[in-house]
Amino acid sequence: MIRYYLFLCCALTFAGLKPEQASSQVELFPTPEVNEMGAKISFLGSPSRGDRLVFDANNGFFDKGAFRAIGKYAAPDSDRQLIASHFEALQVSQNEPVGDARWYFWKSALGVGEMKIFLEVPQAEAGVGWKLFVGENEFDFITSTSDGRQPQRIAIPLKADAVGLHVISIRKADAARTTKTKFKKIEAVGPGINGAWLIRARWRPAAVHARYESSQCKDSKLWVFETQSTAPASSYSPITTAFGYFGASFNSDGLAAGGVNFSMWAAKRNASKMPGIAAMPHLLATGNPAAEFSGFGHEGSGVKIRNWIPYPDHPKSVIQALRVVRHEGVDTFFGYLFDEKLNRWMLFAAGRRPSKNNRSDVSLRAGSFCEIPGPPNVERTGDMVREVKRRGWFFGPDKKWHVADTLVLGDQATDTNRFVRALDEGWLLMGTGGVEMSTGPKVVRLQEQPLKLPLYLSPKHEKQLFELPVEIGKPKVTKIKAESVLVSYPGLNAGSQTRATLYYGRSDCLTFVKRKLHNTEKKGASRDQFEGDRTWQFQTATVEVNDAKAEFPLDQLSPGTTYFFRVLVEGTQGKSWAFKTGQFKTLPN
Repeated sequence: MIRYYLFLCCALTFAGLKPEQASSQVELFPTPEVNEMGAKISFLGSPSRGDRLVFDANNGFFDKGAFRAIGKYAAPDSDRQLIASHFEALQVSQNEPVGDARWYFWKSALGVGEMKIFLEVPQAEAGVGWKLFVGENEFDFITSTSDGRQPQRIAIPLKADAVGLHVISIRKADAARTTKTKFKKIEAVGPGINGAWLIRARWRPAAVHARYESSQCKDSKLWVFETQSTAPASSYSPITTAFGYFGASFNSDGLAAGGVNFSMWAAKRNASKMPGIAAMPHLLATGNPAAEFSGFGHEGSGVKIRNWIPYPDHPKSVIQALRVVRHEGVDTFFGYLFDEKLNRWMLFAAGRRPSKNNRSDVSLRAGSFCEIPGPPNVERTGDMVREVKRRGWFFGPDKKWHVADTLVLGDQATDTNRFVRALDEGWLLMGTGGVEMSTGPKVVRLQEQPLKLPLYLSPKHEKQLFELPVEIGKPKVTKIKAESVLVSYPGLNAGSQTRATLYYGRSDCLTFVKRKLHNTEKKGASRDQFEGDRTWQFQTATVEVNDAKAEFPLDQLSPGTTYFFRVLVEGTQGKSWAFKTGQFKTLPN
């Protein structure tokens, strides 16, 4: 099959009016083509109206940052699953990379046609150069002043000989940016359009979900995964855990964006309030002294690590590990990242939350999703396939590493653009996006096991997955009186410059130091997360730790009162709260 790749820009009809639609009907239509897996390819599309197709601001795609959609209005019911809102026009973005806007259609019959471009061009921006790509042909044209009701002076021919998938695209050729010219529509007309289909896809790909398993290890308290992006497009693909998300984003160059997300969820998106302190997750430790124990309130509420970019050099791989320990009805999770430059594991975050079941033991699960966030006025890359591949291992009760050899698709496997694949050398791949729809396997398995373990699973590095950057001993409370006590912590070590602060009050609190909140911490139920008695009432002065010990004399206490306390220890190796809250009761008068 001959495929024309023409890169184009969207358009509408009359200035100030809603765009006309090529068709409100969207359905799946089959083709004789097959993909690399041998599965038949179908497309979602709208049939032509006789010999005419209309490409507008709502049924195409554009490179991230190159355009934006303007003139928002409500999308019809038939379109809401494909695009959340409708728009009157597209406009070149300011101060962004040059890129394309594009549409796809399926040509069913031989026959010629032409494309007419409708732009609303103010007089001050007439004479600007543009490029339109139709198949292998490139057309240059200069814009003329127009209110968008009539096409520009150029009509682009569409050849008669190609049946199949076509892509048309347009871009601004001039280096100077424009802000007023609007793409109203492109019309494709002629006998070659009879029986054609306008191909549709969601404005950004729907998230693909999958689950990793090992056929040799069903019970694990520690896993390690290495993740790479294999697509020239940005995406977010964390590991899903029992507490929330742990993972990273990738840029359009396929390299790690730099940041990592360790989010412990406490309340759903529509929750009216946060759980009580006893049911809340707590962040406990991190290997970066500058990192911040923080919260979030978008798409739900909870706690997360901020102010640490662990991958400033943007490596190709994100290598992460998660370990869990259950004790007395509480699960503690330890998330590690492997630094390839330093050749060692580092603790990104440790967090704790009440167990979700009554079993005495716990086992980790490992799922994932890949998604592309963004509203349809600026994010319109649903035609681009996102793929991430992983290789992973589960640490079994036998103290051996067992490869993650199975990947289970969590979405439907029929007539979809979400898929899973098994690759070589232990890699399993999940993907989403693009305009092609097909039916693939629901479960894939490695054909061969990797021959050897990677460097980051050597005995030396395995040991680091059971180490913490900060040590805190068990506290002692002495010299208890009606209005004073002495709290001592032995065994304190956070590297050089170790220092400690004691936080205390009449109620147990979050592991959080009062500060000005981030905007996201003020949203949803999170707005009340750090209010009132949920944060510590009192704190001591910070003291330098000598001989691994710190003492905190407390006075001006209330007689006969129960107090709760936790120490926060900081140093060059990281920072950590005491994993458990201590308590004491002052003597009565």
